[in-house]
Amino acid sequence: MPKKYNLYLKGYVGDWDFSVDQVNYVLDKHKEGEVHVLIDSLGGRVDTALSISALFHIHGNVNCHFVGMSASAATIAAMGAKHISIDANALFLVHKCLSYVFEFDAMNADQLAEHIAELEKMKQDNETIDSCIAGLYASRCKKPKEDLLALMKEGAWLTAEQALEWGFVDEITNAKEDAAPVLTNVVADALAQQGIPMPPLTARDSSILESLSRLINNLFNRTSAKEAKPKKQMKIFAQISQLLGNTSELTENNSLVLTGEQADIIEQALVCNNDQLEQLRSDVASRDAAIAELNARIADLEKEPAVDSTVVIEPGKGESGLSDDQMAKVIDGFLQSFR
Repeated sequence: MPKKYNLYLKGYVGDWDFSVDQVNYVLDKHKEGEVHVLIDSLGGRVDTALSISALFHIHGNVNCHFVGMSASAATIAAMGAKHISIDANALFLVHKCLSYVFEFDAMNADQLAEHIAELEKMKQDNETIDSCIAGLYASRCKKPKEDLLALMKEGAWLTAEQALEWGFVDEITNAKEDAAPVLTNVVADALAQQGIPMPPLTARDSSILESLSRLINNLFNRTSAKEAKPKKQMKIFAQISQLLGNTSELTENNSLVLTGEQADIIEQALVCNNDQLEQLRSDVASRDAAIAELNARIADLEKEPAVDSTVVIEPGKGESGLSDDQMAKVIDGFLQSFR
């Protein structure tokens, strides 16, 4: 497989970076030639996956290559490709479709019956979708649909060798640039959110760079298609580029690729920002303590008895305590100072 791909399909199937429009745009640019697609995704929307599979089939000369951990809708999307390969260290999973079911309410018998009917309709729809997907897999694998339905029901991760034995892929590669999959906290969270079983990998904590990668991916790719996506992307990219000294560039599919040195710069910036944040928190805590102390003192003063401010004035003296003659001398001296 080539090191350079025409299309990188990663993340959630149905998002901006794994959409029908993106695939159609690239295929349209290469109508007469081969198209090489790299897939690294835990799945997503079935409708998007089926549409992409159809686009690959219509083009007729698409080669898909799986790396990392790919599952669910990501595997469906590749079924229309002319040739499918998988990295020797990659993992592959097919399963029955999932539907979100939320109900937090008290119901009487009639309402329960209505809700059960809705769930039964959802169950029938899922069975229809499962049958359609199993047929798609069976056509590729040259195996009975019932065997594929049984495999989907099991929902277990397949190694590259098992994926080849089943017929999901045509070739196993062992390219140096294809990194082995790693089960990080980020990946584990994504698996749990989509109801996908955990693969047989040793989990490890996410590093700062992995968290940064997730953050950038979310900023770039989690915006609704209805919003002004390019404008928001360019704003985020401009901020990152400024931090890196205007040395970063976007790829053809608007992905941001960082070198190790650039990643170190961003990591250091995150550390510095974190230090500044901790200092600000410390300052705020000190000020809060000082304010609390002042409030306590005010409360204590309010509790003390009022001081009697009555002034006793002797006869012949004003409030100052001076006699009339003494007051006259003070006034005269004051006026003399202006003459």
